[in-house]
Amino acid sequence: MKTVGDIYNYLDSIAPFASQASFDNSGLLVGDRTAAVEKMLVAIDCSTAVVEQAKRLGCQLIVTHHPVIFKGLRSLSAAHPVYHLAQAGIATIASHTPFDIASDGINDTLVAILREPLALGEKTAVLEDGFGGVYECNRTILPAELAAILRDALDCGNIRYSIGSKPIRRIGIVCGSGGEILEEAIEAGCDAFITGDVKHDRWYYAQDRGVSLFDCGHYALEQPGTVRLYERLKAAFPTLTVLCAESTDPVCNTCSEA
Repeated sequence: MKTVGDIYNYLDSIAPFASQASFDNSGLLVGDRTAAVEKMLVAIDCSTAVVEQAKRLGCQLIVTHHPVIFKGLRSLSAAHPVYHLAQAGIATIASHTPFDIASDGINDTLVAILREPLALGEKTAVLEDGFGGVYECNRTILPAELAAILRDALDCGNIRYSIGSKPIRRIGIVCGSGGEILEEAIEAGCDAFITGDVKHDRWYYAQDRGVSLFDCGHYALEQPGTVRLYERLKAAFPTLTVLCAESTDPVCNTCSEA
């Protein structure tokens, strides 16, 4: 019999919870370490829709990238996923920033997907203590071409981007929400910066410095790494039923040509 604690220990071995950022809340967030697990669901978020999937599939555990409890809860309404988790007796473990920076984690998976279409070389610099990296392209890429490559490689409905003043040879890549790392990427000599959740002022900052900026959306950047986590858990626990959640991205995009 496998327990919630067994899955926790495995996750800790591939992406130590002690490595999480100071703002993070990774770990066992709902449930008991000693609870038995026969089925688990892997998802990027522990949304109410994901909890409903877990209930329908008979799962005792949900493993997510993003924590279902990020900041302290001052109240618990019936609309909150934690309410539904407790009602159903389903545990949840999150590996957020530990899996962002882990080997073969969120960022590494994204780079692996982009390496061939962007002709990326090896990482030449680290951004924000491992939350991203800088990569040299083996060819020059124009901004519109890069946007089209990202759209196809990540199966995105839409890519927001701005056009810098120079051809692209050096690219900074940060999963999730990396707009605040833009300055560091520019200091590292990047011609382009790829991330998600870009705030309004960041576009002007990049434009004024001639750097092309690309916003692929938080979900699209991190879902491939979540699928990779599912694959690793499935291989590590062959006697369990490990399932990957259906997409629950709440954002809708119109399809447009880059």
